[in-house]
Amino acid sequence: MSMYLKHFTVVGDNTSQWNNDYKKWEEEETEEEGEGKASEAAVKVESVARRPTFRDVMKRLFQSRKFQIVVVCLVILDAVLVLGELLLDLKIIHPDKEEIAPRVLHYLSLSILSLFLVEVSFKLFAYRLEFFHHKFEVLDALVVVVSFILDIVVLFKEHQFEALGLLILLRLWRVARIINGIILSVKTRSEQQISKLKQANLQLSTKVQQLEISCAEKETEIERLNGLLKQHGLLSQSK
Repeated sequence: MSMYLKHFTVVGDNTSQWNNDYKKWEEEETEEEGEGKASEAAVKVESVARRPTFRDVMKRLFQSRKFQIVVVCLVILDAVLVLGELLLDLKIIHPDKEEIAPRVLHYLSLSILSLFLVEVSFKLFAYRLEFFHHKFEVLDALVVVVSFILDIVVLFKEHQFEALGLLILLRLWRVARIINGIILSVKTRSEQQISKLKQANLQLSTKVQQLEISCAEKETEIERLNGLLKQHGLLSQSK
C-alpha cells in the first residue's frame, strides 16, 4: 500500500520525511528502531534551529488538517453550485423570469474560484520551485486557472454552451481535490498511529526486560532459600 501511496504527493507534504516513513513501513521487520528515532530527531533539530519566516508560516498553514478540511468543504460547495447551474441551464429546474438564481450561483462559484486562485498564488510563493515537483498540484492549479477563465467567458457570453460543458468537466475533475485531502489525512493519521504504536512497543519492551530481570532475581533468591533450607534439614522435613 505504501509503495503506491507515496506517489500522491502535494506541496503540503514534507517529502524527505514521508520517504523515510515509507522506507520504515516497507522495511519494518529488518530495520532497527534506533535509526528511525535518530532521523526524526535530526528533522526536529533542523526545524527548531531555524526561525520561522512568513513562508514557513504559510507552509504550516497548508500542512494543517483544518486548512485541508476548509478546502474540501469549498470544493464540495463549488461542485454543488456548478450542479445547480447545470440543472438550471438544462431546464430541469425552471429558473425565475428574471434569471437571478443562475447569476447568483455563477457569482458564488466565481468567488470560490477566486479563493482557490489566491491559494495557488500563496503556494507558489511559499514553495516556489518545489511546487512544480508535485504533478498533482500543478494539474490542480491549471484546472483552477482554466476554470476561472472559462467562468469569466461564460459570464459575458451566456450562450457559449461548449465552454460551459468544458467548465463542468473541469469542475468535476476538481473532485480530485477531495481525494487529495483524504489521502493527506490518511497519511497524517497513519504517521501518528505508527508513532504511538512504536512508543507503546518501546514501553512494553522495557517492561518485559524489567520483568525478566525481576524473575531472574527471584529465581536466584528462591535457589538461595532452598539451599538454606537444605542446610538446616528443613527442606526434607517439608517433603
